[in-house]
Amino acid sequence: MLEQVKILASRRAYEFSPDALRLTMLSIQPIQQQIQQLFGFQSFAVGSPIPTFGVVPATYPPGVVFNLGVWIHQEEHIVPIRFIHFEQNRIVIDVAGPSAAIDGIAVRLFQFLSGLQAADGSPVVGEPERILDYSEITAQFPYPLDAIFSRPLRRLLSKTIHTRTGNKSMSTVPVLAIQAFPTDEVVPAVPSANEAHAFTFSLRSGTRPEEHIYYSGAPLDSEAHLAYLEELATSLKS
Repeated sequence: MLEQVKILASRRAYEFSPDALRLTMLSIQPIQQQIQQLFGFQSFAVGSPIPTFGVVPATYPPGVVFNLGVWIHQEEHIVPIRFIHFEQNRIVIDVAGPSAAIDGIAVRLFQFLSGLQAADGSPVVGEPERILDYSEITAQFPYPLDAIFSRPLRRLLSKTIHTRTGNKSMSTVPVLAIQAFPTDEVVPAVPSANEAHAFTFSLRSGTRPEEHIYYSGAPLDSEAHLAYLEELATSLKS
């Protein structure tokens, strides 16, 4: 059973077909100011969004970024909105809380955007073609992460590592990054700990190995992510 569970961040991308998101209209100040007022953003500007779910194309305007807002989830929980970023064909919402909070934010945002039209009479925002999720969770596990390896491999790693470190007490600290990829294509780059499409797992920075507190990033909403971690903890036990 996991303990000290904390949902650090949940992020969702709404992806659109070409020209279904009219970035130039969203870049004008009156519209920016209304979005700022909807969520109480502390800062907003025309600028390049950070890459989250893929490369951000170089366009003009480059994008619109809103940072540090707030949302009341289920009428009782204050959820910080870390950012809402508008790219050429993508809207990304990131919160310091559960993915369920993004639902209400998106409904409110799209309600506002649905009333806007471009100069040619077309909607400023169409229907998204694809929705992607990502979340980050830390939790204390009942077992060390190296339990994921077979016992012979753990013994080999421990012996090899301790040979290089002398008599000082050391712990094995694995860092895992796993991503699905087509078997018949060339892999352009191995997944990293900052890859939104990969499952990553590591010791939480700022903690001691003996505490068994781990960080997990996954291309899942926070609810599915937590269920995955619970199942992982059960698997480590067996």
